[in-house]
Amino acid sequence: MHIKFRRANALLYRSRWVPKGTDANTHGFSRQTYVGSIALDAQSIPDAVKQRLTDAEADFVEAKVCSPAREAAQRQRREAERREQDPEWRLDEATRLVDEAVERSAEQPVTAVTVAAVRDAVGRLRVTGNPQAAEPAMTFDPLAEALTAVRAAAEAVASGRYGKAPAEGVRNTLPYRLWSELFGIVQGESEGSLLRALQAKGFVKKRGG
Repeated sequence: MHIKFRRANALLYRSRWVPKGTDANTHGFSRQTYVGSIALDAQSIPDAVKQRLTDAEADFVEAKVCSPAREAAQRQRREAERREQDPEWRLDEATRLVDEAVERSAEQPVTAVTVAAVRDAVGRLRVTGNPQAAEPAMTFDPLAEALTAVRAAAEAVASGRYGKAPAEGVRNTLPYRLWSELFGIVQGESEGSLLRALQAKGFVKKRGG
């Protein structure tokens, strides 16, 4: 049996020697007869192909195609399992995304709440050298961070960071859109607002309550 590899398939040929003079030939030559094909990642011989093979030919195909395919699949499974358990590549990807966010935040600042959530997640990572340590206590207060961010925003606006509002179309400006979003997340009536969260926990009383 002879195998020719074409892209993702193994083409199977049966070779037979044709002696000189057997078929009006002046020289002996090898005649190849196509038997079938099998995918290079096939882990077993398809029945339609196997029934055309002798036991020796089937063993040959198993050794040349199926066994390597099974080994490759097993390596891929082990790599997938290792990758699933590995936090490092996730942190590499997170770092790349944060770097992209830093660049874009120059034109569209992010909320202090979002930054606090990222810091909190990073703070809960277990690091080399202290694998048994309990989750570290929060090193920042999200409300305090939000207050600091709002104060910084007020100073930025006052110092001319956004210039002056146009005579018309002020609602289409970035400062107005951000202010509307900020007002909504702080004092809005939606379930996700800071006001509703504080009311739910009893820190702030509801109107009329």
